[in-house]
Amino acid sequence: MNREPEGPRPWSPAVRTDCPVGVAHQAWIEASITWFVRQFGLEPVLRGIAVPGPELWSAAYTGTPEQIDGLVAKVCEVMGIDPSGLVVELFGRADEGTAATRDQRRAVGHHHVRDGRAVIGLDMTEASDAAYLIAVIAHELCHVRLLGERRITTERKDHERLTDLLTVFFGFGVFATNAALRFGETGRGFSVQPLGHLDERTLNAARNDGCSRLGYLTEREFGYAMACYAWLRHETEPAWAAHLDPGPRAFLRQGLAYLSRGAGPGEFPTRGPGTAAIAVRVVPKTDPVWLSGLH
Repeated sequence: MNREPEGPRPWSPAVRTDCPVGVAHQAWIEASITWFVRQFGLEPVLRGIAVPGPELWSAAYTGTPEQIDGLVAKVCEVMGIDPSGLVVELFGRADEGTAATRDQRRAVGHHHVRDGRAVIGLDMTEASDAAYLIAVIAHELCHVRLLGERRITTERKDHERLTDLLTVFFGFGVFATNAALRFGETGRGFSVQPLGHLDERTLNAARNDGCSRLGYLTEREFGYAMACYAWLRHETEPAWAAHLDPGPRAFLRQGLAYLSRGAGPGEFPTRGPGTAAIAVRVVPKTDPVWLSGLH
């Protein structure tokens, strides 16, 4: 007896093929990644992506200052920063003053330059969570690559969003994406809890029934950025996607489906009036090359 073919399971819907972000956000992500290639070359994209595991921290990790120093050194190595010229400061909630406590907002990292040296600050209250701390470290070190190397200035309105996006380009997108929303257990069960953010200030701390989005890129934006990252690596089904939280993983797959339908290898589909699709090519820099922001 012939059986009717089964349709898609309700828990496994067919992947959508439209872009997971709006036109303006899509254009910004694609143009920014193209600019990253011109600034840093393709090498950061083509090397391995960082994922949680023993290569970054051991099972004995507890968040001691020595272990934090080791994490910073490993992220510096990937990003091409000399850790010997970097100052790392550790702080706790008591160092933030009463204003942060009153507003229930607090920084988990910061970056500035002191006496010509790059200084990054890390919140010790988050130190026991190695994956989350790596996301914070990557964000602050991306400030070093962008602001410290004078590629941009803080006058650029999107400089914080650009810093978030650069963590994806340098291979730390899994950590940055998963850190955008964190889950905590409450008396009602599991819910999303506002436990910190990746930058110097909170852009959006709107809460809705226990849910809070902190940071500068949304899950959709991170998901599509990760799709663009995979597309440059010629990956249509990246194994590392299993390390992403379910929400951004779905947007990653949707983004890859969209790119597979509308762009050729090494290209992004955004088009301007009278222009061809954005093609990613390495363009030699004409300005002096800064090796790091630590000089």
